[in-house]
Amino acid sequence: MRRLSRALILLASVLALGLAFAGGNLSVAGALRPADAFAAAPAARGKPAKPPAARPAQEVAITQGASAPGVDVTMPAVGLSMEYPVMAQDLGAGACPPPALVTALQQLGSPPLSLAGDSQDMTVPSGALPTPPNSWEAATLYALPASFWTQLHCLLSASPDPLTVGLNLKTGELSWASQLVAGAQSAATNGLSFSLGNEPDLYSLPNYSALGHPQANEEALEVGLYLQLAGALEQEVDGAPVIGPELASSQHWQHELPRVIAQLHFAVVGVHAYPLTACVTPKAVTVAGLLTPYAADEPQNLVSAVTDAQAAGVPAIISEANSASCGGVAGVSDSPASAVWAVRFVLSALKTGFREVRFHFSGDPYDPFIVRGGEVVTRPLGSALVALNRWLPVGSSLRTVPGVHELVATSVTEPTGKTFLILDNERSRAQPIVLRGVSSADLETFGAVSAGLKVTQLSAVRGRIKLVVAGNSLVAISAAV
Repeated sequence: MRRLSRALILLASVLALGLAFAGGNLSVAGALRPADAFAAAPAARGKPAKPPAARPAQEVAITQGASAPGVDVTMPAVGLSMEYPVMAQDLGAGACPPPALVTALQQLGSPPLSLAGDSQDMTVPSGALPTPPNSWEAATLYALPASFWTQLHCLLSASPDPLTVGLNLKTGELSWASQLVAGAQSAATNGLSFSLGNEPDLYSLPNYSALGHPQANEEALEVGLYLQLAGALEQEVDGAPVIGPELASSQHWQHELPRVIAQLHFAVVGVHAYPLTACVTPKAVTVAGLLTPYAADEPQNLVSAVTDAQAAGVPAIISEANSASCGGVAGVSDSPASAVWAVRFVLSALKTGFREVRFHFSGDPYDPFIVRGGEVVTRPLGSALVALNRWLPVGSSLRTVPGVHELVATSVTEPTGKTFLILDNERSRAQPIVLRGVSSADLETFGAVSAGLKVTQLSAVRGRIKLVVAGNSLVAISAAV
């Protein structure tokens, strides 16, 4: 009986299969028609049941939007900001710095160079401190090496970067400032300016922590104290231009900033910007976060500083910036994604009205390059700065191109009149593009996965070039018609 039952079951299965392939409709629960069976098979193997429809390519012209009003590049688009100890270390032990450091600065176009950061308010001239230190404050200050200014002069003679020297306002003395000014004057070869203190909006007021609750006029009290101290320090710079007030956040002194600019006669308004922070929760700093439009568009949140500077008739710059405050995070700030972010950030800053962005070095993961002995190791962020220096020379202009779907398009007109296009894909899905009216095209691409600038040349077929802008990447396209 068991054998007979199995035989009957097998016979029924064969008949059902034959009916199915003959086109019969089975009413047995769970039975599949042939079309259903073949559609379900790929999914069972872990593949999509049906590939998504190909996205149609949109046509883009290299000169699209080039005639619209743009933003003129009147200052070097990128500069560098370095902590005093980092610069002292990079200068090395010789009379002149390693040639590789000179070459790195020359590749960046000898950009504006600032001595700044937290160490600014801790730095004192060589020989100014007792040996050994006789107080806690003296032990926590940083004395410059005796050869610092002569080494820096040698560097700036080979790569004539404009120099900004940050003076110690928080723990300094006027005599120290006078010595630092003299040293800076001996080192500079292509322009010299000064900044008065670093992020004074984060200074603590005396006994403020003992107050039961914040005072309504907290901002006015902070600003009043800063104006008093910075005004005295300003007298030591011998009439040189001053950049400031180097705020950690321009929103902190938003109501008082016009008064500060006017009273201290700033030649340039400088503020700082770090879209992400690694100070409290470094695990929150991720590659995905760095690639968000929020991180790229941080300069737009500082537009009030631009407005105040324009009202005073002076330029505004982001004088200290990087991906994440407190040194960034390894694996994020030194990843290929940092190059994509940097290009987006600078373009956003220029379009917002800032004239320049200076990227900070503090001996941490976000540094654009590091000096090891006599060698310079360039990180992805450094590659982006080199590209930006070429793409955005002084005398060029840029504008946002409307009507390019799901891409941020920026048209750049060089001083020669030649125009090229930067296409930025902020999405994870690739975007196909067709260039029309061209014979060939040169592509320079930064991506979030592989480091370095990828260079590609394409030839047109019947005046058209097809290409794909990968997700989370951007490409600069110059073409011959």
